[in-house]
Amino acid sequence: MAAAKTTGRARQSPAVRRTATSNTASTVDSDVSAVASPLDSPRPSASSTSLSSLASEDAAATTTTKKSPYGKLIDTYGNEFEVPDYTIKDIRDAIPKHCYERSAATSLSYVARDIVSLGTTFYLFHNYVTPENIPSTPVRALLWAFYTFVQGLFGTGMWVLAHECGHQAFSPSKVLNDTVGWILHSSLLVPYFSWKISHGKHHKATGNMERDMVFVPKTREEKASRLGKLAHELSELGEETPIVTFIMLLGQQLIGWPNYLLTNVTGHDNHERQPEGRGKGKKNGFLNGVNHFNPSSPLYEAKDAKLILLSDLGLAITISVLVYLGNNFGWSNLLVWYFIPYLWVNHWLGKC
Repeated sequence: MAAAKTTGRARQSPAVRRTATSNTASTVDSDVSAVASPLDSPRPSASSTSLSSLASEDAAATTTTKKSPYGKLIDTYGNEFEVPDYTIKDIRDAIPKHCYERSAATSLSYVARDIVSLGTTFYLFHNYVTPENIPSTPVRALLWAFYTFVQGLFGTGMWVLAHECGHQAFSPSKVLNDTVGWILHSSLLVPYFSWKISHGKHHKATGNMERDMVFVPKTREEKASRLGKLAHELSELGEETPIVTFIMLLGQQLIGWPNYLLTNVTGHDNHERQPEGRGKGKKNGFLNGVNHFNPSSPLYEAKDAKLILLSDLGLAITISVLVYLGNNFGWSNLLVWYFIPYLWVNHWLGKC
């Protein structure tokens, strides 16, 4: 019954139409006792769980008869892959109209929910997870570790809400979006307008090896030239080992985000093409002027300078508050209250 309903939905919407991958099972004589290894058969296609895989068998049979202009395509699991025949418009039309509606009241209620959650959690732990109430130091340490984890979750919620402000999805009001986004992101040491501008350019060129503002993977030649051929080959051999994976994960989660803001480490390095000439002689890296804090950075145009300074002002206010709290209540306390939860926020963002 469930399968019938799924098929029905797939027929109704062109956004879910595509060819279903089919694997032909090998015919094995009954007298063969050996069982083939699972590794000998193609694995399920990674695209088999996508929206487009809900197509009915009839639609699949019709589509497979069409000759692909791309030739025969094989996915990473060895299965033949058919390019989906739906368009971006098909996808947009399949999304209910109410999903595009923006409500300031609803969005602000989410902000209030996260702020209340952060404040309530701090109040409970600060007043009740104390030596007087819990004499055992290991138990208190475990509870405060749990505190940092929970606050990191709430902080991530605030980060995402500010992200939606940057996309103007928070409310119909641009002023309200940017005001809330600036406050929330500044409190999390994120330069709101600086990030908003570069992030918008990232979405316009996602995956472009020359223009993506967030993630441009290094080519084999670039890696080999930086590491040396032998070191590069050894790096490739060990890149999926547990120890290398752990080291890379640790570096990414602890310093990946700040390093990106400070050096544009993962973004494109074609700043010579900056239309106003602000990228002449500039390359990604420390002290090269390519960052999210310098109004003259080639990541931005001259018209963005005031917004970059406003982002810096937000960070300056937050840093001043943190310094005041650290000096008056102890930096070890502030480490637990703010900085470790901040690392948890970076962790969850790195997993997105």
